[in-house]
Amino acid sequence: MSGDGDNMVVPLTGEKYSQLSHSVPTADGEEYGRWVACDESGWDGEQLVGRERRFLVFASVAVDDREAAELVQMLRERARVRQAGELKFRLFKDDPQRWSLLEEAWRPGGALHDRCSVYVVDKEYAAAAKVIDLLLEEKEHAEGKNLYAGGQARGLARILAVEGPRALRGSLFEEVMSSFVALASQRGVSRREAATQAFFAVIDRAWAASTRKAVTELLARLRDTRAYAAALHDGDVEFPLLEMLIPAVSQTARRWGHRLGRVSLLTDEQRMLTDAALRTVRLYARSPVGMTLLTRERGVDAAAVVRGSSTGHPSVQLADLLAGAAAAVTERHAGRVSPVAESLWPVIVPFVDKYSLMPYTDPAARLRTVCEPAARR
Repeated sequence: MSGDGDNMVVPLTGEKYSQLSHSVPTADGEEYGRWVACDESGWDGEQLVGRERRFLVFASVAVDDREAAELVQMLRERARVRQAGELKFRLFKDDPQRWSLLEEAWRPGGALHDRCSVYVVDKEYAAAAKVIDLLLEEKEHAEGKNLYAGGQARGLARILAVEGPRALRGSLFEEVMSSFVALASQRGVSRREAATQAFFAVIDRAWAASTRKAVTELLARLRDTRAYAAALHDGDVEFPLLEMLIPAVSQTARRWGHRLGRVSLLTDEQRMLTDAALRTVRLYARSPVGMTLLTRERGVDAAAVVRGSSTGHPSVQLADLLAGAAAAVTERHAGRVSPVAESLWPVIVPFVDKYSLMPYTDPAARLRTVCEPAARR
């Protein structure tokens, strides 16, 4: 259930998981098209700030179970993995001889080189984007304006995420983002009034203390969104407002569909990926999106979006290996360097989806670098 392989696997049961579990081996063909196996690493639910790991990675491999079984067996034999059960990245990450086998499979000419993709979510940037989306965009829309036109919303999110830590000294930026998460996440439902007051008290302090014009102006605009903050949890909301895993699966389905034609996604079992969530992913993937005719993107032929256990699907084990390696590479970018990340980043970075949710025009290029965490403050 996690690409790092450290979480205990608990079978998903209950009505929410009763219909879209896929137990038989996947096989490419006319009915399902090309199968794409997926796994995540770094998921923290709605808790997007203040976490040990800054990035959520959603890894996918275009391979069905028939072919994956041969690759998994080959890796097991060549790596001399004697443990029973599935292959996990933790079995490879501390052994250079073992991780070199993964590098061999992923590098140009390798068995999986052109069949891998990694969608990366910078959780701190995602929180900033949600501030704009859930508060400021709602206000602007009510006034007849459109923040999505011309990329304005994305630009404002970048200002908050990138310039905010430099404009708000000490712990003030973290207080702004933490108070927003407390307001917008499900835990804010039961304490709506207190969470709203706490958030705007921090916004007022941040506006007065900001040392950068762009941030100051953005905070001034946010001070006028109190009515929209108070209404965040009004009505029925199908999914948590700050949940980023479902959008990651949706984006992955669209990208593979545009690349391969008819596709089906097999995700690892994950409690957030209920039947309703998987149906939403498929509906979104099949639907056109875009604000104008010039920016409109057609939907894709997503035949199925289902879940399956890694124990029963060797293709998901290959996705786990990629998710674990990609997580190590993103941690390297955040300043936590490891031998396996130093070795594997040249083969992993080219797999990074250019549409990843990061405050960079070219996410892959930035993930080649190593940032000093203290330099962001």
